[in-house]
Amino acid sequence: MPNSVKIASTIVLLIFLLYVLRNVQKKKLSVRNSIIWLVMGIAVIICFYQIPNLRKVADFIGVETVSNLLFFMGFIFLIFVCFDITKIISSQNKKIITLTQELALLKKEVEKNEKK
Repeated sequence: MPNSVKIASTIVLLIFLLYVLRNVQKKKLSVRNSIIWLVMGIAVIICFYQIPNLRKVADFIGVETVSNLLFFMGFIFLIFVCFDITKIISSQNKKIITLTQELALLKKEVEKNEKK
């Protein structure tokens, strides 16, 4: 990979990392979720500069090209992100159900007290 491409990609990734940090600062993104994206961004930057080592890993695993290895690693990363998001959604659904039930009980109690 030419050095100009590495430098341009690194600049784009650094801008992305700053964007993630800015969203954490504005409280639009939780620290817990930002760690995933920060680690991923740093890992990609490291991968840009470790192509020879990635070739060794690809050969060891039996992957034909480094690009196929990177796509596979990206796919696995996205599966983990989707699973993490699914866990968060499940937790939020349970909380919503509990809050809805509590609200219904409170409304019933308020209506009961208004009739008195």
